[in-house]
Formats: sequence, C-alpha cells, structure tokens
Amino acid sequence: MLVERNEQIARLVAFASGESPGAAFGSGRMAVISGPVASGKTALLHRVLEDRAVAGHRLLTAVGSPAEHAIPFGVMEQLLRDARQPAPGPLPPLLVGASVPGNPPSCAEPVATEVLQSFHAELGRTSAQGPVLIALDDVQYADPQSLHVLSYALRRFPATGAGAVSVIVTLGADARRTPPGALEELLHPTRGLHVRVGPLGVAGVERLLVERARGGEPGEDPAGTAPAGLLAGSLHAATGGNPLLVHGLVEDHFSHERPSAHPDDAGAADGSPRAGERFLRSALLIVHRVGADGLRVAQGIALLGSGAPLPLLARLVDVEERVVQQVASALADAGVLDGGRFRHAGVRAAVAESLDDEAVTRLRRRAARLLYEDGAPSMLVAEQLLGHDMSPPDEEWVPQVLVDAAREAMAAQRVGLAVSCLRMAEGRCRSERERAQVRIALTRIIWRVTPSAWPRQVRSLAAAVRAGQLPPVDALRLVGDLLWNGWVDDAVTAMRHVAAAVSQPDAELAAEVLWLRSVLASTFPDVLERVEATLSPLHVGAAKVPVSRADENRLAAAAALHGVLAGGTAGGTAGEGTPEQGVDFADTADRILATLHLTEETEPTVQACLLTLVLADQLGTATQWADRLLAEATARWPASSTAILRAIRAQMALRHGHLEQARRLAEQALEELPPHCWGVGIGAPLSVLIEASTAMGDHEAAAELVGRPVPEGMLGTRYGLQYLYARGRHELETGRPYAALTDFTTCGRLMRRWGMDRSTLAPWRVGVAEAWLALGSRDQVEHFAREQLAADAGPRVRGTALRALAAARPVGERPPLLSEAVALLQADGDWYELARALTDLGQAHKQLGDPVQSKLHTRRAWRIAEGCGARKLRRSLQSEQAPGQAAPKEPERAQPAAAAALTDAERRVASLAAQGYTNREIGAKLFITVSTVEQHLTRVYRKINISHRRDLPVSLDLDVAHIA
Repeated sequence: MLVERNEQIARLVAFASGESPGAAFGSGRMAVISGPVASGKTALLHRVLEDRAVAGHRLLTAVGSPAEHAIPFGVMEQLLRDARQPAPGPLPPLLVGASVPGNPPSCAEPVATEVLQSFHAELGRTSAQGPVLIALDDVQYADPQSLHVLSYALRRFPATGAGAVSVIVTLGADARRTPPGALEELLHPTRGLHVRVGPLGVAGVERLLVERARGGEPGEDPAGTAPAGLLAGSLHAATGGNPLLVHGLVEDHFSHERPSAHPDDAGAADGSPRAGERFLRSALLIVHRVGADGLRVAQGIALLGSGAPLPLLARLVDVEERVVQQVASALADAGVLDGGRFRHAGVRAAVAESLDDEAVTRLRRRAARLLYEDGAPSMLVAEQLLGHDMSPPDEEWVPQVLVDAAREAMAAQRVGLAVSCLRMAEGRCRSERERAQVRIALTRIIWRVTPSAWPRQVRSLAAAVRAGQLPPVDALRLVGDLLWNGWVDDAVTAMRHVAAAVSQPDAELAAEVLWLRSVLASTFPDVLERVEATLSPLHVGAAKVPVSRADENRLAAAAALHGVLAGGTAGGTAGEGTPEQGVDFADTADRILATLHLTEETEPTVQACLLTLVLADQLGTATQWADRLLAEATARWPASSTAILRAIRAQMALRHGHLEQARRLAEQALEELPPHCWGVGIGAPLSVLIEASTAMGDHEAAAELVGRPVPEGMLGTRYGLQYLYARGRHELETGRPYAALTDFTTCGRLMRRWGMDRSTLAPWRVGVAEAWLALGSRDQVEHFAREQLAADAGPRVRGTALRALAAARPVGERPPLLSEAVALLQADGDWYELARALTDLGQAHKQLGDPVQSKLHTRRAWRIAEGCGARKLRRSLQSEQAPGQAAPKEPERAQPAAAAALTDAERRVASLAAQGYTNREIGAKLFITVSTVEQHLTRVYRKINISHRRDLPVSLDLDVAHIA
C-alpha cells in the first residue's frame, strides 16, 4: 500500500498517458523518479505502470543492477526482449555482437553508429504499433552503452501522437562511483519531469498502522491495541519515515503477541520500538544498497558512535572522505542515521555484529589509536579500548589514557565506566608503582559502586605502602582509608615514608599534609600522638606553601571542625593549639556550604561542615543544609554514598529529640553500607541507634546494639567518644550506674586528653552527674552539674545540667531550676529532654502540694513524649495518674491538609496551646490580646475538626521549633 504518494502518482500517470506533456528531451519525453534508498521509488513506478490510463501503451521495461553495470548493452537487451513480445525473435546482429563480454568497449568510447541505428530501427517498428513507454528502474546502475543508445533514440522520436516514445526512470544514490557522462546527459536537470519521493510523515505512518490493523484477524480493534498515534511518532523517530523501515517495524510490531502500542512498553529501555527481524533485515538491506562501501562506513559509525569527525571515520575504514560523506548522507536520507548517529540502537548493534570478533578488535584498536593521535577526549578513546571485551594494545600510552578517562567518567557521573577503565589500566601497567597508583584511584570509586569490596581493595595496597612504592600525595590520600578500616600501623608507616622522602612539599602535597593533620586532630587523636613528632616538620613546611583555590574550602572546613572541637566559638577564646581567637567556625562552615556543589571531591568537605555546625550548636542551619544535600545525593548517588550523610542527619534528629526519626535514619545508614565497610566510623550511626532506642524505652534493642562487635581501634577515635556516651546512657537506664559511670568518665578523660572537651560532642559531665544521682551521691551530682554549667554549654546542655542539678537540691528549690531548664530546652528545640524536664517539674509541684501546676506540666510532658517517640516516658506519665483519674486522651494527628490550612499566626497559638500554655501566657509570649488568642483557637478547632483544647494534635508541638 502506497501512502502519501497520491500527488506523485497523479503527475506520473498524466505524464505517461500523454495528458501532461511535461518537458521534452529532444523529441521524446523523460520523467525521473528520485529519492533516498528504499523510499518507494520502484513501488511508485509499478503503480504508474498498472494504471488503466497507461494500458494502451507498449511497455518496455528494464532493471539496472550493480552486478551488470559493466556488461555492455545489458539494459538494451532487456528492452529489446520486451519490444519483441508477444513473439520474441532473435536480437539484432549488431547488438548481439556488441554485447559479447570478451572485449567490452570502454565507457568513454562512442557506441558504433550501426548499433545506434539498429536499436532506433527496432524501437521504430515497436512505436509504429502505438505509443511506447520505457520504464527503467535503478537507472544509476545501467551500463553506459545502453544509456548512449537510449539518449540517441529519444532525440529521434516524437513526444506525442503516432510513434510517441516516453521514458520513466527511477534514480537512486550510488556512493561507489562518479556517475558516467551518459547518465548525466540523459538526466540533465533542466529536462523532463522530475518527481522527488520523500519520507513519510507521522500521519502517513499512523495510516499504515491503522490499515495494517484492519487487515488483522476478525474482531481486532481497527486501531490496534492502543491508539495508533502513540506508536506512530515513535516509529517515525526510529525510521525517519523511510517506507521500507516503517513497514518492517509495523510488521514486527503486529507479529508479536499483542504488545502494548505505547513505545515505552513495546520497545527497548530507551523507549525505541521493538526491533524485530524484518526491520533489522530491511535496515541492513539499505546499508548494502547505498554502495559497495556502505557497510564498511556504517560499521565505522557503529563503532565510533555519533559525532565522529569525518576525516577520522575515513581513516578508520580506509575509504575516501568524499565517499564517506556520500554514504553518510545517503544513510541519513534513508532514515538509518540522524545527525551522524543511528536512529535505532538495534540497527547499530546489527551493523556492529556484522563484523567478526577479529575485525571488531582490529577496528577498535585502530579507532583508539587514531582518536588518541588526534587528541580526542580520553573517555572516547577508552570506550574503544573497552569495547567488545577485547584486550587493549600493549602500548605505553594506554594506561594513562584509561586513568584520565576514569577521571572524566567520574566527573560525568559514569561510575561504571570509570571502574572499567581503571580495571583495564591496572592490567596494562608496566611497573608495580604505576599499578599501585591505579589501584588508589580505583579505591575511591569502588567505595561508591561496590562498597563491600572496598576494604579488600584498600588492603591490596598495604604492601605498596610498606614498600614505599606510592608517590607521597597518593600515600597521604590513602592514610584516611587505612585509618577508617582500623589499619593504624600501615597508616603510620605511610606517613613516615612521606616524611622521610619529602623535606619541602609542593602545593599539592602541602594541601594533603594540612588536611591530614586536621583530620587526625579532629577524628584520630590517638594516631596523631604517635606521629606528631614525625609529621610536625612536614606540617610546618606545608603551612608556608600557598595552596590552590580548589583546596582552600577543603582545608578551611577541616580546620573549622578541629577548631570547634578544640573549644573555639564565635567571639570565644581559642585554646592552645587551636585556630586564632574570634573565628566563627559555624559561619565558616555555612559559607563554604553555600559555595559548594556536591561531588565526590567535595563530599569530605560537606561532612566536615555539617559536623562543625552540629558541634557549634547550630542545629537549625545544620538540619536545613543536611536535608538539602541528602536529597541531592539520594537523587544522584548510589545508596552507599549517602550513608554517612544520613548518619550525620540522624545525629541532628537525636539532638532535636526526634527519637523515631533519629532511629529510622540511623537504621537506613547501616542498611545502605555493609557493617564491615563502616570501619571505625560505625560508632556514629551505632551510637545514635543506641541512644535513641534507650530514650524510647526499647532496652532490648539497645542491648542488642551494644552487644555488636566494633572495631578495636574505634575507641581511639572521635566516633568512640560518641559510642561510650551512648553506651553509658543505656547502662544508666537499665540499672547499671557503675558501668555507666565508668563509660562517662572514660569518655571525659579521653576528651580532655585529646583537647576536644566539647559538650556538644558528648555531655559526659551531665552523664556522670546522673550516674551519681542513681548512686545517691548528691554532692557529686551538684559538683559535675555545676562544672558543666561553668564550662562551654549551649541551651540544650545547660537545660540538662540544670535538670540534674535540680534533682540534687531540696524539692523547694527545684521549680526555679527546672523552669529555667524548660525554657532553655524549649528554645533549643530538644523535645525529649524538654519532656523529661517537664516531668520533673510536674513531680516537684506535686510534692509541693500544687496539683494544678503539676497537672499542667505533666500533661505537657505527656503530649511531648508522645510526639517525639519517648514511649517509656509516656507510659510512666500515664501510669502516674491518680486512681480513677482519666489518663490524657490519645491525641489524633492532624491531617496534613488540615494542618496546612492554618495560618502562621494560628499555628503559633495552637502550638503553644498544645504545649499547655494558658491563653494569657500565650498572649504575653506572642504580644497579642487574650481575645485574639481565643479567636485564633476557635478557627484552629474548626479547621482541624476538634472540639476541645486537649485534642490539639501533638504534631503541632513539633512543627514549630522555637516561638519567642
């Protein structure tokens, strides 16, 4: 079925029937049907010849063939056999003699006059019986002698009337050779009727789909199993509208067991339509028909991919640039290529598979070498070296190109390609030193791709470290990995090798020295004590070397983390060995985060900045950054690469008293990264899990976590401090105060020894005070609580210290201390500690005989405990209700849509009311009248569909971090 060809058919039928005189060539008439390969030129010619308007003509037909192009007068022989129908006779003697292939005439030689006159006479006898229509398919393959004879005859026959002769030819592309002069003369562009056959449009493809569906089995939907338009656009994009390719895809589509007509469901992963046998066979047929060099050029394009420069492609396939250009243009016109690439991945694969393994290897090696010599990007070279599972050439340039390609691939987030490049480079290195450098690069990537294999990859470099085979920069970069895995001796060996080999570092090495020194001071202080004397001269030299701008943020972030741990604060006095006085480390971290893009290179900088904000008691800012960065990392990185960020975010949730969230985040972090890959860093998520589970009252889960084995060296790191404190909390809550006291004091002793006695890291003094409280030593409680209040302490730690101090004082002195603690904890936003302080305040008022205040504070404590997930505390408050007194009603969570409908003012009022404040107290805090408070609450009740103040949802408490 011909689609979108009605206009061309009408013009050609009118021409053939004599209704449209067209342009004359001499006396006879000429019509040319041209178009890309497989565009339907032959089908159009046959359709014209079958028309009734042409029925009265004598038809002489011939077909050109590449195989017969060199046979003289081959086309004339076909025409004369038709001319002698229905009673064929012998060919003219002159033509028979001329067509003997023993000594064929040259294309440039003129055809003998006797031959010309003989054909003219034969054609004259035929035209005497009626008008003659000569149809010549694929005229570009006709032999030159036949073209000369045909041109001679046309000039001598009339275009109309008795004895009229007309010619219709189809003309395709042939990139193999320059057209002979006889063809150019016959098809001169200023003569005859020219009909150009183009590709089908989307509407034409849709019509083919509909017509094909109508020809299916009875009962089928005429439009297929889904709207044909959904598939038509996809088919057109895959074929460029080439009729042969479209028919192939349509038949493949209907030959399957009723696949969905939607391209995303019916085809490849990229949304292309399914490529079946008929479509691929049609595509390969087109490739072969563009010329003898068509397949070779197509194979080169398949291997090089899109965007390959024309000279490079020509050199690869050893074909002239002119021919390559012609083939590429012909394939584009035929719908196989688009912009230098294959329209359908299946066609590219089929073309590439037409090569045997040996040819593929040869071509890919040649392509890689040519690309390298032309200075192409390393990633393009590597794609050729990696193709077809071949072994790369054993040439000196190969390993470095693969390493460079891995770096480019990582920048483009193509992690799998980077790993493949480095694996191949490792096998082509010419020395152990080179191989070790490649393994270091591979170590960085494996951490993200297959973290379970990462420790083994790091361990494989231990021998190179001990042998001193690594360049100083690479050796120092490996130190952090060795320490993370607990391999301290190897890390120390690496640092000593570097210190012995280098007296004055360059800028790159200086940056690594400064970074490592800060990391040791803030995270591995035990190791720093071992190497301080060895590393100190190198550190002094590095401090004098200007570093690159790219390293400035990284070093500033590491210094900020060390500084805040050492006690430096905004406007505070820095201790000995800490950064200079007056540096605001939190501001530094915030500024750095605002200028960074999250990449593999900036990941350590981001982690250092977030921890700095947490330890500087800037939880609000830290949480905002962490949520933003974690969302970005989750969208772009594998789960293993987000684990550490998630563990840091879990720590923030714990500091806010959001116990369920902290537990969930820490569990996710441990699931994303296998336990053995956490190394000593497992102390971070594990301590959050232990502390959150303990606060929630899930002591069985906390005990299981405490029982898990941890790396031996973890207690010599910052992570060990968090773990000791968390384990102490668990021991204290499960009735083992002496064990808790041991852990808290050990934690404090190490923090003071290491110069990081920062309460935001672990408020060990509060823990010691609470342990002594459980042991009944009120003097010790007061001593450590007051010591904490006198030391560095933000609102959260001051609030917990005041709560411990109140417990050691007579009951009459407790309410003022606890009220101050409540105000501090509410301002800081630690909901769990706020619930504990309110609980103690309610108990104090109860003991002092003030049931109204006791009930008010207990109710607030219960509601906050419910909201933050402190289940044990909530149950204890519920059980303390007087006999016969109803427990606080279980509040229902506000529906998100209803809560979202509240204005900011309504939310502020509702939040304070949910916490137990009276209308007068709310008015005083928000500087509004009591009447305004009542109006806000009335609207809140209506919007969230409650009737009483006690039914205000707990979630409103947690939605407002701080209300003035």
